[in-house]
Amino acid sequence: MTKITAAAATAQAISNSAGKKTGAMQELGKDAFLQLLVTQLRYQDPLNPQDNSAFIAQMAQFSALEQMQNLNDTMKQLLELQTSMKSIAPAYLGLQVALCGEDGKIVEGIVSAVEFIEQQPWLVVNDKAYPLTQVLKLTQGGTQDES
Repeated sequence: MTKITAAAATAQAISNSAGKKTGAMQELGKDAFLQLLVTQLRYQDPLNPQDNSAFIAQMAQFSALEQMQNLNDTMKQLLELQTSMKSIAPAYLGLQVALCGEDGKIVEGIVSAVEFIEQQPWLVVNDKAYPLTQVLKLTQGGTQDES
């Protein structure tokens, strides 16, 4: 007769959930963590069940892990957006833009330069820099009359 211990079942649950990755690439993700928790509950001794506070602590760890993964995904998206804004900003050179000025008034003009202030792209319009995020309207080139 084969006797399955909680430790053996736990090791089997971890190896099943992380079977695709080996060595340094192996991670304990939220699916593996949840599978581990279920396995612990399944194979616990009914005469000596797991302490409620330990179970609550594990659930809190699971929740924290899930929130950290969500935060990591959001940060990746933010970095991708920031990188795309940096690479797109030079394309605004010579284009007519309408943007929201500091006082809330609409400023119109042709983008004469792109500056990067604190890692963020700023457009120079009418000899004044504005954040790229303030652009309201973009139209194909215009000509500035120089008198």
